[in-house]
This record gives sequence, C-alpha cells and structure tokens, in this order.
Amino acid sequence: MDRQKLKRELTGQFEHALDQAMEAVEKAPDGRWIAASEWQVREAFHRLMAESFQRILQERLDAADQASFSPSVPPVVQQGAARGGRAQRRR
Repeated sequence: MDRQKLKRELTGQFEHALDQAMEAVEKAPDGRWIAASEWQVREAFHRLMAESFQRILQERLDAADQASFSPSVPPVVQQGAARGGRAQRRR
C-alpha cells in the first residue's frame, strides 16, 4: 500500500468535506446556524468517513492480493503429512 499517495487522495477528500461544512454554516440564516447546518455538516463528514474507510480497506486488500499472487513464483503446495510415518489406506 502506498501510504503517501493514499494520504494525498484522502486529504483532498477531507478538504472537500471541510469546504462543504463551512459553506453549510455560512449559508445558515442568523439565529439558526446550528439548526440549519448541523445535519449537512454531519452528512459531509459521514460520507468522508465511509469513503475513507472503504478506500483504506480496498488498498489493504489490493496489497494483500499482490503479495499473495506472483506469476513469476509458483505457488507452494503442501500435502498433509502421513500419520505414524506411513500412509494410511482406507478399505
């Protein structure tokens, strides 16, 4: 996972959510700043949280997939060890 690249992308999303929150408060009428803007601010940051979490998880999954699959290296296959030093046959 390229943490610095992901941080830059998420920082951009944070700045966008912050702009939305500030705009919501600025547009709220006098005397109703909280009532008129609170849910818009909550929604902006809730979307940011959900998108950030999803993106971080996706990056982790992608990194795990790349680490577990390499076309240049054949997969290691282990078969179960025989019990008692000899293979058991079922009849």
